[in-house]
Amino acid sequence: MADVTSEETARRVEEARRFRHSTEMEGGRVPDAAQQDIAAYARGEVDEAEMLRRARQRYGLDGLPHDQPR
Repeated sequence: MADVTSEETARRVEEARRFRHSTEMEGGRVPDAAQQDIAAYARGEVDEAEMLRRARQRYGLDGLPHDQPR
């Protein structure tokens, strides 16, 4: 994975914080595994596509097209 700048890391961390806050304000919870994937993305260890691939695999959505309801 390509290195990300400190500015990009800060942007990603803030984006993750907002995502988690929004989820919690709606009464939800971001699972630990998802938080770990988001943190890896923020650090530049995985790209967005890999983060989403992991989430889709975790929840059994990896064989479905992105726009097809389950």
